[in-house]
Amino acid sequence: MMKKIGVTIEKSPSDWQIIQRDEYGLGEFTIGGTWATDQKQFWVQARLVDEQTNAPVTGHHDWRDAVLDIANEKFTLTFTQIPAGGLYRVETRIKRPFADDPRALRGDYIHHLGVGDIYIVAGQSNASGTGKGPVLDGPQLGVHVFANDEQWKLATHPLEDATRTLHPITITGIFHGHSPWLAFGKRILSATGIPVGLIPTALGGCAISMWVTDAGEPGVLFDNMMGMVTKAGGKVAGVLWHQGESDAHSEGVELYPQRFEKLVTLLRKKLHKPDLPIFTGQLNRVISDQQTPCPWSRMREIQRRLARQIERVYMAVTIDCSMSDEIHNNAAGCVLAGERYADLALKYVYAKPVQAHCPEPCDVRFDGSARQMIKIRFVNVSGDWTPNRITESFRVEDESGVIPIEKVDLGTGGEVHIHLSRPAGGSPMLHALHGVNPTITLRDDSCRPVTPFSLPVL
Repeated sequence: MMKKIGVTIEKSPSDWQIIQRDEYGLGEFTIGGTWATDQKQFWVQARLVDEQTNAPVTGHHDWRDAVLDIANEKFTLTFTQIPAGGLYRVETRIKRPFADDPRALRGDYIHHLGVGDIYIVAGQSNASGTGKGPVLDGPQLGVHVFANDEQWKLATHPLEDATRTLHPITITGIFHGHSPWLAFGKRILSATGIPVGLIPTALGGCAISMWVTDAGEPGVLFDNMMGMVTKAGGKVAGVLWHQGESDAHSEGVELYPQRFEKLVTLLRKKLHKPDLPIFTGQLNRVISDQQTPCPWSRMREIQRRLARQIERVYMAVTIDCSMSDEIHNNAAGCVLAGERYADLALKYVYAKPVQAHCPEPCDVRFDGSARQMIKIRFVNVSGDWTPNRITESFRVEDESGVIPIEKVDLGTGGEVHIHLSRPAGGSPMLHALHGVNPTITLRDDSCRPVTPFSLPVL
């Protein structure tokens, strides 16, 4: 076999790879391989260039001499302090100034590299993506995916493409469609200039017990995820977790808080990042008469509370995402969900002054001793409320059952006043957007719905 003249890269990042930046916003990687030349005096060199300009990324990344192992005809070179951004290209050559033809010999290339942030996609079907319908959400350079065939490539739908998969555990057999995460990556890239890598590991229909056991040990899906992460470079910026539908039953709801906390602990331990940000989504609706409403509402409240109680866990509201069937967000709904996840990341990872949260209660109490009017104070209200049959957004219960609501008044500063048809007894509960398929009737000026909640009235 004829020996290839020039530089051959044998070890390096792959085309399209996103290199996880460090805490200083910089990346680093090493290349290595072999060379072939008939010259006795030569240098194996490499440089890192910006693909848009064909200029070195910085002066530090112009042509540099590699470290040579002469006996074995091997070389290595490490690029350090690479600024976040891209896309970049690695070029190699053999410099031979004393040859009859002093031009450099050819070398291999690595194309479309980015230094940015990598996010794991985990959860069940609304994470893996089954959204149907047309929507403007095409691929964009700088948002890449480490796919199930263990190759980095330009991210496009469906992210959970099982073509040539090396991870059959995440195959559901159901046709995949749109997911939220391309929209997530593009929003971050647009706002920050930082490339985004995605590692899809979700499985439709899975319970949280497939990710973490009750003893706090990795489940089969967790092990699969860690295998993907290791092969993608081993470092990530955060986790995109969208799951809970399969646990929205009486036993699952009871165990979900401790299981989720164990999952967070395990993720941070195994990824060696105690402050790892984890972004979650509150359950959307179910268009079905067969679902019992209480577990579904309880799960939404549990998800809301977990995001308030656990440091660096943030929750996106998805209750108003449009749907393609009884339980799955459609393509447009996926884009909305992805952008809400991205807004949370922009606020808490990238320190951008964005409007990241939907309106949420900060105080729920009776106004006066008659216990017949409830005053709710909200935070994160943009502008004013946009009313429309507001009574349908709320439900009040006490020991005697549901208390009919006579009317709802909108106060100033994000307040809402609920007038009851009778005095509340005992320890009443107030629910917002209760049940499997609530009617959304109260939004703020940014058209964001009230965050579903279930809270005692003080």
